[in-house]
Amino acid sequence: MTDKSELWIKRADEMLAKGISTNRDLASELAQSAVSMLADVYGQNSPQIHRFLADCDVISKRATGSPAPDICRHARGAIASAKGELQAGLTVRLRTAVTGEVLSELTRLGKEILSDQSEGSKNVAAVLIAAAFEDLIRRMGAEFASVIDRPKLEEVIGALKKADVLRGGEVGTAQSYLKFRNDSLHADWQNVSRSQVESCAAFIESLLVKHFS
Repeated sequence: MTDKSELWIKRADEMLAKGISTNRDLASELAQSAVSMLADVYGQNSPQIHRFLADCDVISKRATGSPAPDICRHARGAIASAKGELQAGLTVRLRTAVTGEVLSELTRLGKEILSDQSEGSKNVAAVLIAAAFEDLIRRMGAEFASVIDRPKLEEVIGALKKADVLRGGEVGTAQSYLKFRNDSLHADWQNVSRSQVESCAAFIESLLVKHFS
């Protein structure tokens, strides 16, 4: 996911400058902007979204006159809070932490399965570790090198090298696992060894410690 913090901070400033009014159109615009911002920053099903919408519902039901001013205040509060967290880098760090936890768990599971010495277990572990490797490289590309869409994995590695995220031997090591990733995800098992699975898992863990912890 590309970091759009600066764009949202600019948008927040524009909306906060509109002030508070009894105008229902303004209240609706502010509320819609708050929902869009919260959804993009925290996620479509985040607690922030649910709490904001629930509070809007309460405001609308309890209003004796026009709820517009209170909706404006509520939306402005949500926008200002999200803006503050973006400026402090808190949401980026949250995404980073979640990414690290998910990929660490996937890698741990792959290593656990690999502990069974059977060929089938090696193959299952290879798929998990190869998937974790690809996901890690793509997430690093999105977070640290502004890579959007889904270019070839070697292009993402190139972008990470250019951004000085992958350095020195890390670049060659990442490139060396491209074939392992292809062989594993295409079930070309005769070209996948247990040692490759183990070394790729170790490489993933080293990058997670460096960039997602």
